[in-house]
Amino acid sequence: MAERGLEMWRKSQCCDGPRGDIVQVDIFGDGSTVGLMGLKEIFEQLYLLRRAPDASVQDELVKMVAARNYVPRIAEAVYGAALVREYAIFCTQKKQSEVMQ
Repeated sequence: MAERGLEMWRKSQCCDGPRGDIVQVDIFGDGSTVGLMGLKEIFEQLYLLRRAPDASVQDELVKMVAARNYVPRIAEAVYGAALVREYAIFCTQKKQSEVMQ
């Protein structure tokens, strides 16, 4: 199932998205941010696939983000942890908005 989400992402357009498609993420926890393209769409796809925001999705998140963004190989684990954290926040907000509707 992990490959299904990645394959869906590869079939989407690479760099033709709107300019507002860049999300700032504090990867290293030091307050400085990295701009990542396509993060909202990645989170939406994983959410639709009912992927839990835990360590089981970490490698998939890094691969999907790296398809559109530079992710230093040496920092993949740090990026993965930050992406899981951001995905968990996204899922919480998404569930809250669904309950309110």
